[in-house]
Amino acid sequence: MGQVVAKIETVRTNLIMTNKAREGILAWSKDEHAFFHIQKSFLVHIERMSNSAQGETAITIYFDNVANANLAEKLDSQVAVMNCIVKYEGLLATNFRVISSRVPVRTNRRFATQLEFVTAPKNTVGLPIELHSKIRQLPIAEERSEYVRKRISSWEGYLKIQERDATIEDMTASFSKLSVNEDFSRMTLNCSGLKDNEWNKAKGLSAKFKGSRDELGEVLKVNRANRTVEIELRPYIREQLRKNQLKPKTKEVVFSNFATLSQIRRLRRGFADLEKGLAANANLEKILFEDRPRIQAPKKRAKLEFHNRLNEFQQEAVIGAMSAEDLFVIQGPPGTGKTTVISEICQQNAKAGLRTLVASQSNLAVDNALSRLLSNKDIRILRFGRTESIEEEGKKFIEENVAEYWREQTLQDIKQELTMHDSQETELTATLATCEEELQKLEDQLVVIKEKIVEQQQAKLDYEVITEEIQKLKKMLGTYRRELRDLEEHFGEVANKYEHVLSKVEELERFLETNETSEKLLERTNRLANEIEKTRNQLLFRQAEEELAAVNEELNNSRNEYMTWQKNILELHQLQHELKNFTKVDELSEFMQQYDIPMGFIIERQINALEKIKNQMVSYHDWMSVNNKLKAAIDYVEKQMGHAAQIILQQINARPEDSYSSYSIREVHEAIDYMKQFLITQRVVNPAQLKPHLERLYLRRKFVWEQGTILQQLKQEAVRLFEMIKREVIKQTTEVLANAQQKKSTLTNKGMLLKDKQAQLQKRYDQLKLSLSDGPISSNSEQLTAMLHKSEEELQHVKSTHQVVLRTIPQLDQMQQQHQKLMEERTTIASDLEEKKLAIQEINSQGLKQEKDLKALEEILDQDYEDQQLQAEYSIKKLTEKITKLQHNKAQLPIKQALQKQWYTLLQEANEHDLDEIRKMYVRHANVIGTTCVASARKEFMDNYPTFDVVIIDEVSKATPPELLLPMLKGKKIILVGDHHQLPPLVGDDTLEETLKAIIEESDALEESAELKKLLKESLFERLFKNLPRDNKQMLAIQYRMHEDIMKTITPFYENEDDQLQCGLIDSDNVRDHFLEGHYVKRDDHLLWLDMPNEKPYFEEQMKNGKSRFNQGELDTIRHMLLDLDHATEMAKAAGKIKQDERKSIGVISFYGEQVKKIDRLIQQELNLQHLHLRTGTVDKFQGMEMDVIIVSMVRNTQHKGGDIGFANDYRRLNVALSRARELLILVGSTEMFTQRAKQKHARDMYSQLLETVKEQKGLRDQDGNVKQ
Repeated sequence: MGQVVAKIETVRTNLIMTNKAREGILAWSKDEHAFFHIQKSFLVHIERMSNSAQGETAITIYFDNVANANLAEKLDSQVAVMNCIVKYEGLLATNFRVISSRVPVRTNRRFATQLEFVTAPKNTVGLPIELHSKIRQLPIAEERSEYVRKRISSWEGYLKIQERDATIEDMTASFSKLSVNEDFSRMTLNCSGLKDNEWNKAKGLSAKFKGSRDELGEVLKVNRANRTVEIELRPYIREQLRKNQLKPKTKEVVFSNFATLSQIRRLRRGFADLEKGLAANANLEKILFEDRPRIQAPKKRAKLEFHNRLNEFQQEAVIGAMSAEDLFVIQGPPGTGKTTVISEICQQNAKAGLRTLVASQSNLAVDNALSRLLSNKDIRILRFGRTESIEEEGKKFIEENVAEYWREQTLQDIKQELTMHDSQETELTATLATCEEELQKLEDQLVVIKEKIVEQQQAKLDYEVITEEIQKLKKMLGTYRRELRDLEEHFGEVANKYEHVLSKVEELERFLETNETSEKLLERTNRLANEIEKTRNQLLFRQAEEELAAVNEELNNSRNEYMTWQKNILELHQLQHELKNFTKVDELSEFMQQYDIPMGFIIERQINALEKIKNQMVSYHDWMSVNNKLKAAIDYVEKQMGHAAQIILQQINARPEDSYSSYSIREVHEAIDYMKQFLITQRVVNPAQLKPHLERLYLRRKFVWEQGTILQQLKQEAVRLFEMIKREVIKQTTEVLANAQQKKSTLTNKGMLLKDKQAQLQKRYDQLKLSLSDGPISSNSEQLTAMLHKSEEELQHVKSTHQVVLRTIPQLDQMQQQHQKLMEERTTIASDLEEKKLAIQEINSQGLKQEKDLKALEEILDQDYEDQQLQAEYSIKKLTEKITKLQHNKAQLPIKQALQKQWYTLLQEANEHDLDEIRKMYVRHANVIGTTCVASARKEFMDNYPTFDVVIIDEVSKATPPELLLPMLKGKKIILVGDHHQLPPLVGDDTLEETLKAIIEESDALEESAELKKLLKESLFERLFKNLPRDNKQMLAIQYRMHEDIMKTITPFYENEDDQLQCGLIDSDNVRDHFLEGHYVKRDDHLLWLDMPNEKPYFEEQMKNGKSRFNQGELDTIRHMLLDLDHATEMAKAAGKIKQDERKSIGVISFYGEQVKKIDRLIQQELNLQHLHLRTGTVDKFQGMEMDVIIVSMVRNTQHKGGDIGFANDYRRLNVALSRARELLILVGSTEMFTQRAKQKHARDMYSQLLETVKEQKGLRDQDGNVKQ
């Protein structure tokens, strides 16, 4: 597609030449003046180099060898290169040379400009500042190249692994016959000379004639029996065959791994192109290597009309991709419609005039994406790649087929036009009449619109006048409202004051009415004072009387206390000698309590010790009783055994002391009872039989005697303690008697003090009695105190009231005057308020009328008559143009129909040359190109398509970084589509993890190892998706593949994303109904786990000379399962639920290749399944596929606690395994192994969550298909 190149403004600059630079120019021209006048100005590409030794800015200027026509002719299209130093006075040329035309002049580290070099001496041109600024903004090319070289060196390991695996020796064979098919796409050779083991090796290798440099193509098939080799020919060889120009020099053909090695060379060339800055997107190296690359923010959000039905997430992905400037990343979980999104982006690009490359690691993904674009005529698809690898849908778009496909489509369209020739003139005439009638209506409508515009202009003038009047009214209204508000506030204040004063006047008047006059209050005051004095004297007399009575009573009590003490002392002297005869602790305690003998610490401690011994001796009589019983039993047995009993007793006594046991009283009784029972049940007793019983009794007697000894010792201790207590009590009694004289003195002194106090009180009492004049007092002191308190309070209250009355009379007079004044002021303000309200009401009335008039004018002004006029005039113009065109078409109809007939004939009769020209034109104007990542680096592809406006890479997660780099180099904008929660690519037969670990082990470079470890931890796609801004990424969150029950098994893998995975199937049960009803599977089942026992014969086995594993127990279960599914499908067909010619698609997958081999052997050699379409494979190789039913053989099963489950640890592998099924997912494996015995905790948690999901769907079964809870 042609691209519009913006015109570059010419910049004049001074050029100063060094002798070395001048020498370089003299090889091509007589001097620098003549050279730089070959043409007026030059399109150049400037690259910044490392600064000179003096710290000056150094640049290299590359002269464009295409745009500079005169210079290109002078230099035979070679590239002129000039080294310069940037100075303020101009550019100083330090070197000039001419290099090969193969060296690219355009890179992303250079900027293009049109320079006019001024070489005349002493000119004043200098160096333009804008040119200087642009140069300073350039990156230093050498530094960027070195940065890329270091970072990309780690990727070299991928290629080394591939080279190691691809290195095989060439094989040479003779051929006797050569034949090609009709379209020259395949060649068959009859060969000889290949060894037996070389025939199978030849498939997939490249072939070329010996002595020729040109590769014929790739070997597709080998037939050892017929000695034939079939080769898929390259386009160049096909062209030679068509022109009969292919002439092999010998009858020998060489088979080599040239294609694989060429592919590796292409990958390595991609590294070099990135290092040289040849990426179409200048930001690519930062995207690839920086942890958080800086991405250009979208300038604006694209507004799109979609061609496909898209959900909200798909729409956001397309809008984001179209809005992005240089990079957009789309995460597509399983079944979320990635292909639909890619198709929509391609259509939007085509609409925008952009050329798109759709690339992927696999041909299948490319063809799936392109298949959605067939119905859009604006899209011209071209499929690039090896024909045999391309799906049927894509083959019509390979270069050799596009001309024929376009011819067929165009013929079909013209044929449809030809069938309509007879009716076209009639239709044109009718359309013309309709258009002319519509034109007349539009012209009439335009006249009315113009009248409305005149009316609208007058309305505009009226609107302005009324608006001005309304503004005046609003201003006046505002003033009045402020005045009214001020009046209302003032009225409120006055009213509040009036109410307050009125309330105060009423309060004062009530106070004076309810209280006595000042004279009466004064009289009450004097009377109360006299009463208080009288009551106070009576109270003093009563208090003296009560105190005298109290002292008399206390004196009597003191006499009684002395007499009691004297009596106790006499008794204590008598009892002191009788204490020795006390026999009980209780008697001692009672004695001490009665005569106040202090207990003391010693007595208390001894009593506690005695109490403790008493508690220990509670069982004394029980032990004595059991001892008697035991003695009787032993006497009886000794009598029965005679002398033998003495021997047993000696043996017992000879035993060590620590060999004896302890026994309870109950156990001794039981031993005696046990012996009695034995004697009762045995009619004849043999002395030997009594031996164990006697031994048992001797042992227990020994223990009982020991207990008796202990108890006897306790009894003696108790007697000793009691005697000690008595001695201590006697001691304390003696001390009490010794202190008796002191007690006597205390009591005597107390009596004398009380007699003195009695005399004083009697004297005071007699004096107070004489002062009383009103006779005897009937009240006690408490009553007199209350009377005195009440009289004093009443006196205080009367005095207080009298003072308030004196203050209130003048205060009332003042308040009454203020009340009259406020009442008059309130009346005046109320009158002013009424006047203002009437004035405001009048203004509002006028305003409403004006606003009503204004609204009517607004309705007129709201009509966009000018726009209606423009639309009407535009419609008239378009309709007039249409009528003119229709008239022209009607006049040209015979010519057009004649041309269509001619075109139809020409296309029908088109020859090889015509189709070749059509092919060239189609290829030149193709706007969607599809190819694999690696094929995008082929020479013919690079020559025809060096860059694309947009590169879309699908299934990014399945490609290695070197493979991704090739298409990314070509994209000005890059769109990556993948899912980092699915498996990374396989490198040969190894997983990416295994490959990276192997490279790290072989690598000596620390930086290389660090970069690889980063890739091992986090893929390129995952890093970008996590770190890009929200505007540059989107997850597709609605899946349409799986039944909702199956989807629930993978939703945990996406729970940390911004959007949660959802099911887009409105009715999963209906849309994903498998119609199967069998022993293992019921119609409602969509998720099952057949739980294999954690026991033989269900344990895993390992190949003797390999790492792979298999599980025979699971194979047997899968055999029964497949037979059951086949029968269930047959029954569904019989019931009319499934078409008779349809086969239920079933995938049987496993984590282990050896298990897959055995499943293949089972299906191919042992089973005959007529109603199933079966496909097998490892989980890794099944990524990207989907089937109606998936059976997952999990293999791992051992009894070891903490057993490793290998490949199954990776959640991404489990995600792929669980997400391949549309209708039914069946897991076959041990739940105990995966949820309990797995070595890694995260794996146990992951499979436990999966098991819970299965249980929620009631899908857990045993190995025979029976329901488990």
